[in-house]
Amino acid sequence: MGFHFRLRAVQKVQELKRDEKKQTLAELLQKQNELNEKMASLREKIAQARSERTQWMSGKMLSMAQLHKFHQFECRLEQDLGELQMEAERLLLLIETQQSTLLESEQEVKKFEKLEEKQREHYRRTHERS
Repeated sequence: MGFHFRLRAVQKVQELKRDEKKQTLAELLQKQNELNEKMASLREKIAQARSERTQWMSGKMLSMAQLHKFHQFECRLEQDLGELQMEAERLLLLIETQQSTLLESEQEVKKFEKLEEKQREHYRRTHERS
């Protein structure tokens, strides 16, 4: 019986580790979603700035200084977008790693569930003979 309790304790630890990995993955996926929303917003701002610049240029209502400011603004937005894309790539690697470790953790939990089932079966057979 002592083996059963130790096995159950180890299984519980494995389940807790798995749950922790699931929580971490959920947090990473939430961050990814937020990042995607920020990038979409920045893309919209860039498109809007370009559209406004084009409208002003077609009406020949922009001075060189104003055109330069539009250009600087667009460059800053594109730089911010590039930084977010790099962060998204790093986050994607973290998510893939976390998914892999979660899969390994799930396999460990299943392994201990099978061991526990074998132990129960062995216990039943032993006590049925008695």
